[in-house]
Amino acid sequence: DMFPKHVADALMKGERAPEDRRDCATVLFCDIVGFTTLSSQLDTTQVSDMLDRLFIQFDDLATQHGIHKLETIGDCYIAVSNLVERQDRDHAVRVAQFALGVLAACADTPACLDRPELGTVQMRCGFDSGPVVGAMVGTTHKKYTIFGNTVNTASRMESTCDAGRVQCTEAAAAVIRTQSVEHPERSVRLTARGKVPIKGKGEMATFLVDADDGSSASSLATALPAAAVLC
Repeated sequence: DMFPKHVADALMKGERAPEDRRDCATVLFCDIVGFTTLSSQLDTTQVSDMLDRLFIQFDDLATQHGIHKLETIGDCYIAVSNLVERQDRDHAVRVAQFALGVLAACADTPACLDRPELGTVQMRCGFDSGPVVGAMVGTTHKKYTIFGNTVNTASRMESTCDAGRVQCTEAAAAVIRTQSVEHPERSVRLTARGKVPIKGKGEMATFLVDADDGSSASSLATALPAAAVLC
């Protein structure tokens, strides 16, 4: 599971897999809110147990939604769609539904089984849609990783998101709006957040993503400006 299948197959043959390039993929970052403070109240075994219980659920959700888990770095879970396999028609809605599933899983996951007073885990999630390149790097401890401005922007969407919420870029929201027409059963509600200061990028229009409450059709039609451009 460390590598996408086609990369693993190439490695088994002693070959180097070619780069994966997509004009429009969706990259997601999920991060535990207050992880440093929370970790200071737990021993290392309890921290490890918390992450294991949490990420097992995320892995199951990734399989359910057809999302490729790229890696975990500490408390950060990184995933991508429409890169290692073609998902051109629904990659953004897949990620949106996955992210909402992540928040739901967190709400039912105690931070520590022996410390109920600490409550459940809180996360924030952020994603962007755009050009992405996936490639193998290194010769020892080889790693499949992703590159591009989309990756950096997705990370910024997570870091500037409110606790317990999902935030996406205007580009990702536009893709969701289009893909939801074909996949209404997986539509979500998008709420314009306005201009948000983003480190290294200035102000960006962002959107909060929520589960569909039955009125998403009108929300999707009005939340985005007519000039929104698909990636």
